[in-house]
Amino acid sequence: MREFLLRRQQQFQSPPRPVVALPPGEVVDLGQGPLWRRQLRYPLAHAHGSVPLGRARRLDGDRLALLAREPAFAALDVDRCLFFDTETTGLAGGAGTVVFAYGLAWFEPDALVLEQLFLRDFGEEPAMLHLVAERLRARPVSVTFVGKSYDRHRIAARMAVHKVRSPVLTAPHLDLYHVVRRSCARDWPDSRLRTAEQRLLQLDRDDDLPGSEAPAAFLDWIRDHTGPVDRVLEHNRLDVLSLVALLGALAGGEARHEA
Repeated sequence: MREFLLRRQQQFQSPPRPVVALPPGEVVDLGQGPLWRRQLRYPLAHAHGSVPLGRARRLDGDRLALLAREPAFAALDVDRCLFFDTETTGLAGGAGTVVFAYGLAWFEPDALVLEQLFLRDFGEEPAMLHLVAERLRARPVSVTFVGKSYDRHRIAARMAVHKVRSPVLTAPHLDLYHVVRRSCARDWPDSRLRTAEQRLLQLDRDDDLPGSEAPAAFLDWIRDHTGPVDRVLEHNRLDVLSLVALLGALAGGEARHEA
């Protein structure tokens, strides 16, 4: 009987999951302790879907101001923009919801720089937040998708917990969700990022990890390094590139002529 029960136990035990490694990156210490980051560079001609990233550098300011309902965006300097996306441990909000990954991007004269920060250990969060605060100060115009209603509050809560003083996605803040909704919602089934990618960028993601699975992936990785955080970071990378391409598709200088 004992042998029978052991065999049954082995049958129902799941095989051990493989350890998941982070993508190639680096561990840096910028004065607040170590943190993991990786930086990727994309030439301006790099196309995300059907839209070259560099189109966002040639903004039609009047068109953007009209779509965003913000006259100040008529004179927007894209070099002051920080494209911004986060991954969190939950959607509920509050101080207990941790932002465990940041995707940030900005333009340099000949390239788009995309930086990802990942929380390998909860003790590294202060160092991560200080670097995020530095990026926000350097490029004060945040470009997000639902950042006004979601990312801003999650980041502000974490900054408050660790007493990091920084403006968090404050005005001027270009939330492309509202631009998409105003310009396209009448003809589309919804204003989700995936719909905008399909309609404006001709981009369909293959094998993309749904954002709803990111919290479980992170918590599994923290526990035993088996959660698929590599796929979470890939999802985050694509989200950030989509922000840049969508800005170009909606208000790039060539957008009206290519329509």
